This record gives sequence, structure tokens and C-alpha cells, in this order.
Amino acid sequence: MQPVTSVTLPQPAGDLRIQYRIVGPGLLALLAGAWLLSEFGWQHATLFLVGGQLGVTLYHAAFGFTSAYRRMFVQRDVMAIRAQLLMLAAATVLFAPALSDGTAFDHPVVGAVAPHGIQVAVGAFIFGLGMQLGGGCGSRTLFTIGGGSARMVLTLFAFCAGSFVASLHMQ
Repeated sequence: MQPVTSVTLPQPAGDLRIQYRIVGPGLLALLAGAWLLSEFGWQHATLFLVGGQLGVTLYHAAFGFTSAYRRMFVQRDVMAIRAQLLMLAAATVLFAPALSDGTAFDHPVVGAVAPHGIQVAVGAFIFGLGMQLGGGCGSRTLFTIGGGSARMVLTLFAFCAGSFVASLHMQ
């Protein structure tokens, strides 16, 4: 065996220059939203900024929950599923103490509990239908619409309709 002396990394396709016409207004909108939310306290503004940054990160990583499983079955690539498991572990470690204590940052915290029944099944079916027609799950729908995809509007509509139907308290 010969030793490897250099490694050639794959070059990204496309133009990677910063698109200031997109980044500038987006950054201004994010800062304006944080400024408007600061009226309700610094925590709201901070969470808005963190959420915006996480959204941009997920968008550029093309991170979706269903695509991770598609990659696992089609390409035998489990890295995205590992990332999901790491995210789940981090959320559990961060939120379990707050849920067991019942407070976080001097605010009451409880788990979300809602009645379930036929309305949840109907709502899930509506969302699943929109998800299949649009080609994305909930997280992918939100970040691709944020990236300008018009076809995901159908999925977002089905997502909202399904959530509304599932929230109805039918007996």
C-alpha cells in the first residue's frame, strides 16, 4: 500500500458568493422582528433571533426529517439520522429538568397534553396527503417555503388544515 500524500476535496457546485440582495433584506427583517418583539421582553427577541438563525442553518443544510430516512434506504447514508438522534438527545437533556421541576426561567412549564380521537387521524391524513403531493414533511415545508419554493404552499395549506382538524374537540 502506498501512503496517501494529499487528499482532493470535492468542489461545491454553483456560485457561492454572498447574495447581498437576499441576505440584506432578510437580516433587516430578522432584526426588525426582534426589535418589535423586544416590547414583550428581551427573551422574546432573543428567541426570535435564535429561531431565525436555526432556520437559516436548517435551510442551508437541507435538513428534513423524511429525507434522512430516504437517504438511509436509498444511499445507505445514516448521517442525517444520527443528527436527528443527537438533536433528540440534546432536547431531552435540556428540557427534562425543566419539565420535572415544573418551571424554567421563573415561568411554569408543562408538557403538551391534548385529547386524541378521530379528529387526529383525519388531520394526520390531510397533512399526509399534502406532504406526499408537495414532497416534504413539516420542517422541510417551512424551510423550503422560506427559501422561495411555491410548490410547498400546498403542503403548508394541508399542514394547517390538518392541524386545525386535529385540534377540534370532537366526542
